[in-house]
Amino acid sequence: MRYSVRLAVAAALATCLTGSLVAVSADQAVAAGSRSADDFNGDGYRDLAIGMPAKTISGKEGAGAVLLTFGSAHGLTGKHVYITQNSTNVPGTAGYQDFFGSSLASADMNRDGYADLLVGSEGDASGNGSVTVLWGGTSPFRSALALPSGPSYPSRMFGTDIAVGDFTGDSGPDIAVSGQTSLRLYSGTFTRTKAPAGHDVTGPDSTSSGHLAAGDFTGDGKDELAVVQQKTTLIYSQDPGTTDADSFTAQARLAGGDRVTAGDLNGDGRDDLVIALSNPRLDPNGLTDPSHGAGYITVRYGDPDVHGGLAPAGRVYHQNTTGIPGANEKEDEFGAAMAIADINGDHRADLAIGIPSETLGRAFSGGDVLVLRAGAGGLTTTGAARYSQNTPGIPGSAENNDAFGSQVRLADFNRDGKADLAVTAPGEDPYHNQGSGAVWQLRGTGSGVSTSSVSVFGPKDYEVAPGSGIGETLLG
Repeated sequence: MRYSVRLAVAAALATCLTGSLVAVSADQAVAAGSRSADDFNGDGYRDLAIGMPAKTISGKEGAGAVLLTFGSAHGLTGKHVYITQNSTNVPGTAGYQDFFGSSLASADMNRDGYADLLVGSEGDASGNGSVTVLWGGTSPFRSALALPSGPSYPSRMFGTDIAVGDFTGDSGPDIAVSGQTSLRLYSGTFTRTKAPAGHDVTGPDSTSSGHLAAGDFTGDGKDELAVVQQKTTLIYSQDPGTTDADSFTAQARLAGGDRVTAGDLNGDGRDDLVIALSNPRLDPNGLTDPSHGAGYITVRYGDPDVHGGLAPAGRVYHQNTTGIPGANEKEDEFGAAMAIADINGDHRADLAIGIPSETLGRAFSGGDVLVLRAGAGGLTTTGAARYSQNTPGIPGSAENNDAFGSQVRLADFNRDGKADLAVTAPGEDPYHNQGSGAVWQLRGTGSGVSTSSVSVFGPKDYEVAPGSGIGETLLG
């Protein structure tokens, strides 16, 4: 695709912050008054972390890198921070197939008023994996800390996914990290120089791993943790009546999938869970596939009267569901990415669904994104809309293997009370058999996602080389 980049802010704001990190003194770590889980510089605007885990660093293929791009009154900007494991004060060294940036999560871990970024590197140390905390501040990511990873063995892939929630009910952030065959929980006090040791979750599900989502499904003030696997989705929480982190066990088992996200879709104050099975042909969960290989999602609403906090019956959506534009086609990968937030300001969260392998005309795997609105009864197909590079107002045009919709993020980047939609296409503009990648920003309005004044950011804006694969992962 060829496009003209539209800068969202003045050139002065597009100046790149260096990836060189230096130590931060205690008097610099002053609370800025911002409590957003993704406001890393404390200016009151939400920011976006972008992973490039396959990027070559210093000749090491797949070493990986992360970009932080800042929000503003105009939304996302070209102003950014670029981080690798070769950046000053970042633990480790960029290595072959470390995949630094393979997972991303955030929270104010040390409660200083700045959001902090957790970066998974699932291939680090010959596949053992690692998770790095990059500390926020007025100039974020100038210091970092590696989480204690516990047992070390090849192919553990610690850091496959990361979720942050208050699982212990102490009003502080706890971290869950999945690996190839393990789930590890960190609860306690975090400082810039020390993190809790953490412990592997034990019991009959001690080998559980997969993609993660945290949400308060019961409305009791504690978060549950959803761990989605191909055959089963496990809902973890503390055993009733306990406060010990060691009592964190599986409370319910639901149908499996390959992606998961949580948020309040019906405005009742309890989080709901969306489980996707984006490629039923490749990863069958043992149940009848209503999408005939195209992919589908199942929505389960929070219920305080059910063990595990989620309704036993789910509502299924796919591209042949009445009201959803489009049609099921094999391996569309409907649900390969998902995000939940309130786009139109009605105090109910909406759902964005990435369909990166959707064929558009002659563009094989050009990709698009479906947005479903939420109402008092939960998710609805009324007003469902799809967006691609062929949509009028969105820069570019769909081309083979762009994979637009590979990652989606809903967040209010301009602080107007409505979530904006960030979409990535890591296959955009291929260079030496590797996509250069790009990120689009579509603004949220009272009537939904707008295709006016769409911004797009590529390698030139972020000052990275072509073929960097921008947007293979996003903060989610």
